[in-house]
Amino acid sequence: MRPSVRHLEIFRLFSRVLNVTETARILRITQPSVSQALKDLEMQLGVSLLIRSKTGMRLTSAAEELLSSMDGVLDNIQLLSDRAARLRGEQRNQLSVCTVLPLTAALVPHAIERVRKEKPDVRIVIESYSSREVIQRVQDRSVDLGLTFLPIEVPDLIQHPLMTTEMACLLPPGHALAAKDVVTADDLLEETIITLGLQVRQEFDVRLAFDRPLDDTRFITTNLSTIASDMVRQGMGVAITLPYVLQHLEGSEVAARPFRPLIKRSLVAIFHNHPGLSPIGRLFLKHLRAELRTFAEIIGQYGLTSRIPS
Repeated sequence: MRPSVRHLEIFRLFSRVLNVTETARILRITQPSVSQALKDLEMQLGVSLLIRSKTGMRLTSAAEELLSSMDGVLDNIQLLSDRAARLRGEQRNQLSVCTVLPLTAALVPHAIERVRKEKPDVRIVIESYSSREVIQRVQDRSVDLGLTFLPIEVPDLIQHPLMTTEMACLLPPGHALAAKDVVTADDLLEETIITLGLQVRQEFDVRLAFDRPLDDTRFITTNLSTIASDMVRQGMGVAITLPYVLQHLEGSEVAARPFRPLIKRSLVAIFHNHPGLSPIGRLFLKHLRAELRTFAEIIGQYGLTSRIPS
């Protein structure tokens, strides 16, 4: 019996999350349907794909060997469907975007608004997650396009650079350090520092910026920069984060200053090479780059540097 395309799609997603519940949630189907599809695929292929135990499930060596072939089959099927749609004169009039939360205040909505003015019949789905989850959603093909930060250690994704900027220090209203043009690590030795705990690279670089060891109790970690900015607004400490969160602070008295030593981060768009980005996706990125150029001028008023590839 030949394996069905649907079973291959379910197994490929499961192989990346290794969790029936999460696979069912992403695909919006029931858990029993996922479990049955995995069993059916094993029967269709005639090999064991999963090792089941009390602690969960893991892939067999046979499954690991077959995965690359499955990816090729599914990519080619998607490519065939897209080409057939073009031959029928149809266009892909929808785009699903997964983005980190700070971009949802203005940058992404304004880019979507521009797209809809040019293509009023387009259907757009927008979701927001942490950087790590954005990468996973794109890798699982749950969305067409992701917006997140480097580094990305997923070789099968195209990484399209959008903007490189420096991290800023956010200060509560009326904080004495707001009088400085630049805030240094030495300035913060007596401060409570708020940073992102799930963004391992980012927090690592922040801690590395301090020459001397700091008491871990002086760090507050969170998974979202918007939460960090809210804590700053409440006077709970200072945050070292990327400047995109400033869009969420419009009208507040939170001050933003360049932080030294310099820590840079690059915003990228990520998507699969096959079938690649649709015309709607390329149009969205065009307008997003225009919004980023405007944003670069805004953060420049805070003394924050940025670079947008041509």
